[in-house]
Amino acid sequence: MGTVSFMRRLMTLVLLAALQVFFLNRIVLFGYVTPLFYIWMIVRFDSSMSRSGILLWAFFLGLAIDVFSGTPGLNAASATLLAMFQPGLLKLFVALDRHDVLVPGSDSMGGRQFAGYLLLMAAIHHTVYFILRSIPLGDWTVLALKVVFSVVLTFVFMIVAEQSFSNSGSKRS
Repeated sequence: MGTVSFMRRLMTLVLLAALQVFFLNRIVLFGYVTPLFYIWMIVRFDSSMSRSGILLWAFFLGLAIDVFSGTPGLNAASATLLAMFQPGLLKLFVALDRHDVLVPGSDSMGGRQFAGYLLLMAAIHHTVYFILRSIPLGDWTVLALKVVFSVVLTFVFMIVAEQSFSNSGSKRS
């Protein structure tokens, strides 16, 4: 990995962790809904990254959020597990038998495939996160509500981010 690539990922990690800790963690709609937008970094890892690189970046992203949120390992565990599945899920939605480097997005994957990929990634992460957060497991209905509505809100945030970045990228061309 080049120095520029490393610095870009480090900047993304710092910005997403700060956004999550200082702003998004304060959003708790109806007592159930919390956007966990930091997974955007994991969702956007390109197909050329090594599995160990993906796991390390995700772990440190989750750890940074845990340190500043007072959640002992919840985000690190959830993010690392999501990172473990990311390459396989990407292959599930896009045929990667070519040698091109694919950066997941609506432009490279198509809108429907990218939306499905986002929903599945958010669902996996949020299910693990809220199960770990709810140990010992109590009311399954409350757990399901937290997972479903948080997935929906995070999905909306990610779609807005994707549209913002893809539109700004096409305007620069």
